[in-house]
Order: sequence, then structure tokens, then C-alpha cells
Amino acid sequence: MNGALFIHTWRAYRARLLVVTVALLLWGSILPIVFDSFGAQFQQMLDSGLIPPQFAQFGGGDIFSLTGSVALGFVHPISVGLNLVFAVGFCAAAVAGERQRGTLEILLSRPLSRRRIYATLAAAGALFIAITVAGFLAGAAIGSALTGRLDELGVANLPLLWLNGWLLFAAFGAIALAMSVSFDRLSPALGISLGIVLV
Repeated sequence: MNGALFIHTWRAYRARLLVVTVALLLWGSILPIVFDSFGAQFQQMLDSGLIPPQFAQFGGGDIFSLTGSVALGFVHPISVGLNLVFAVGFCAAAVAGERQRGTLEILLSRPLSRRRIYATLAAAGALFIAITVAGFLAGAAIGSALTGRLDELGVANLPLLWLNGWLLFAAFGAIALAMSVSFDRLSPALGISLGIVLV
């Protein structure tokens, strides 16, 4: 890994990282507030038989609970899309974007091996993803604390959810970075990466 390249990458993406993390923090904090406001009504609808019980369960979780609503928000397209900004967007553009702009040769003219550049960009991508996933979970904890439901959230499970989310999006990032070094243009690297995510 190269420290100078890592710091340069961090500086270049810090504003985007802040925007995405704040957006995920806000999205995560809205879910407990919505549950606090409408959770009782949802439970009444479920108890009345209006909604079949099978529709309330997914993956062993209950969507009419605080933890279920946070889990549903974690896999919601808004959350997934924001997390993919760095997992696919940054990683796919890391090398292919440099090649397309014609600036990769300048980077490679320095005494850096291709492996060091790849490792540095992989570490930067992994750190960006770790921060954005943590932003969502921090928002969920803040929203739960504001509604007085922090105990219902199961704070002890948040580190495991963070790890699982980070591993998932880091895997997408690894695929996108592999596509980035495989193509001279950003379009195929981004297209194949997004195709794999969608499948």
C-alpha cells in the first residue's frame, strides 16, 4: 500500500463520502421514527387479519417490529444504492476511469507497482464502504434513541450487522475493482459490476 496515494484518494473523495454517509445516517434515523409513529397501526392491521401473517415475515424477521423495520431499511433500494456509490462507483472507476482519462500513465510513471496501486485503492474502497455502512447503523441507533426504543433495537447486534453489510459491499467492491483493472473504459467495468450486483 502507498500512503501518499491513499491520502490523495481520501482527499479526492472526502466530500462525496460525507454526503453519502450523512444521507445514510438520515435514512437510518428515519426508520425508527416512522416505526414509532405507525408501528402500532401496522400491528393492528396484522392482528385484524387484513394482512396475511406470511407477508409480515421475511428471513425469519418480523417487519412489524423495530428490528424488522431497520433490517428492511438496510436492504431498501435507497440504502443499497447509496452504499453502492463507493462499492461499485468508486471501485469501478478507480483504474478504468484513470485509463479512460489518460491519467493512469502519470500514476504508473512514479515508482509504484501495479500491485501497490491496486492494494491502495482496495484499502481506500474498503474504508469508504466501512464508513458508509456505519453511517446507516449510527442513524438507526440515533433514531431509536430519539424515540426511546434503543433497547428494542438490540444494539448488541449492530456490530454483526455492520460486519455483514461491510463484507457484502466489500465483495461488490472487490468485483468492481477487478473489472476496473480488466478494462480500458469505465462503461464495461461499471456495467458488468452493476450486472453482477443486480443478479
